[in-house]
Amino acid sequence: MQDIRIIKMPQLKVVSSGAITNIEELEAFDTWWSAIDVSQYITPRDFMWYNEKEKYMEWVFAVPDNYNNFDKYKFVDFPGGLYAVATSKDTEEDSNITKEQIRKWVIESGCFALSTSENDTTIRYAMNHVVTPKIFKTKMGYHLTDNFVPIVAL
Repeated sequence: MQDIRIIKMPQLKVVSSGAITNIEELEAFDTWWSAIDVSQYITPRDFMWYNEKEKYMEWVFAVPDNYNNFDKYKFVDFPGGLYAVATSKDTEEDSNITKEQIRKWVIESGCFALSTSENDTTIRYAMNHVVTPKIFKTKMGYHLTDNFVPIVAL
């Protein structure tokens, strides 16, 4: 069983990549937000999820308050809220296994529930955030990612 931690994310304004349908769109958004000076800002500040409503991968980045050069990307609201989080290798298989372990833990916890349209005021998606620097992948051959599953307190 993974070590599960519960975090509360604040409501934020974020910049959305919009639909990511190919590697070029992924790299373009990565290049855009990686150029922003965030040395005095929150971390983590970027998350990726599958937008179930629109049926596409989406990457969001929390820009500093005074930043206003969004290029071709749109400014959107991130609802924040409670998340159950655990770390895995950054592969689809490992992330999916970890998210299932998180869901099982939440269901069995007795004090939290998975976020649904019936018990939560906003639509939130399971999301990922890579937690290792590029040198880690160079040396180890993979990244580690935090897997976030939206939850509510009972």
